[in-house]
Amino acid sequence: MSTRTVLLSAILIIGFFTLGCFDEVAGPYDGPDRIGFDTRGGTFTTEVPSNAGSIQLPTQLIGAQRSNEFEVSVGIQQDTVFRERVDTAPDGSDSTVVDVRALPTTAESEDYAVPGSFTFPADSSNIPLEITVQDAFGPSAPADTSARVTVRLEPNDEADIEVAENWRYFEVTIANQ
Repeated sequence: MSTRTVLLSAILIIGFFTLGCFDEVAGPYDGPDRIGFDTRGGTFTTEVPSNAGSIQLPTQLIGAQRSNEFEVSVGIQQDTVFRERVDTAPDGSDSTVVDVRALPTTAESEDYAVPGSFTFPADSSNIPLEITVQDAFGPSAPADTSARVTVRLEPNDEADIEVAENWRYFEVTIANQ
């Protein structure tokens, strides 16, 4: 056999063994139905000017579309949300890391309007949540002033919809421009 044939055979054998080590992922998502925010530009944040009026936050259904509409409750996050997770160091030791999941709302309640719930229509996967941003700053406020509204999605037990924890919060920064 030539060197070229041996080399090609070795590459193919290594390739077959390597591909055999991974779990096969096939078919559609079959986990529980979940609701969550969708990203905007890769993040769960957006910045809008004071008095922006109506803005839309993207939401998504993770799971099969439903033939009936269902309601999703919305809340305003009033305090910081922390998450504990285990982090494994290169030496194999584990340590607990505390991350900030969501920051509290700092805007005054009269500066924004968020509905208590919204309806996800039948046969849809993405629907925007519409909120309103009013004039949050008076004329004497400094130009670099900002306030935050952190919106939170809630599960719907009646419709058997959970919330995807990593996509539960969306932060809107109201900037005085």
